[in-house]
Amino acid sequence: MNDWICPDLQWDKKYIPKRGKILNAEDLENIEKFYRYMDVDGDGIPYRTLPGEHPKGSFFTRGSGHNKFGSYTEDADEYQDVIDRLLVKWETARKIVPKPEIKNKNSNKIAILSVGSCDGAVKEALKKLRQKNVELNYCRVKAFPINDSVIKFINQHELVYVVEQNRDAQLRSLLILDGEIDPKKLIPVLHYNGLPIHAGFIVDKIVEKMI
Repeated sequence: MNDWICPDLQWDKKYIPKRGKILNAEDLENIEKFYRYMDVDGDGIPYRTLPGEHPKGSFFTRGSGHNKFGSYTEDADEYQDVIDRLLVKWETARKIVPKPEIKNKNSNKIAILSVGSCDGAVKEALKKLRQKNVELNYCRVKAFPINDSVIKFINQHELVYVVEQNRDAQLRSLLILDGEIDPKKLIPVLHYNGLPIHAGFIVDKIVEKMI
């Protein structure tokens, strides 16, 4: 079961991974001291160092509680300061995570929203629904936290069928919590019997809910 055929991996020797905000040896030489959890740019994302790069890049942190300097603390205000920084980081991430794939016709007021490996089945289902004269828009979420284009897509529609392979409608719950979406607008289409989701299931469930 699930013996999928995929193309051979072609490695791009010119590819250079984007490692984010990292201080190299020269950077470390030019600063007085490195603090792992200090937000110097105001985006909530502190700089990192690579092991062995430079002695000034080393740090030691206890997991039980630390302040923005990386020092151990039991001070409530210092602890909260670190947590508040994570909220800033969260909002920064919202702007830079991969954007969703959106197939949109402005005249449609109903849509499907899904994620991950549901994509192939959803696209096939959209074709089958089109044959039944049911035209739906589509949004494939590719990252979390959701960015503004996902929220805008949902708000442009009267109803959005949220297709996911999860018993508890986790994606729908995240949309409601993170995007402050009206729950009545998000209709769950849930598949969780252990087999891969297929287009026929999606079509049947959506037609059933439309009646």
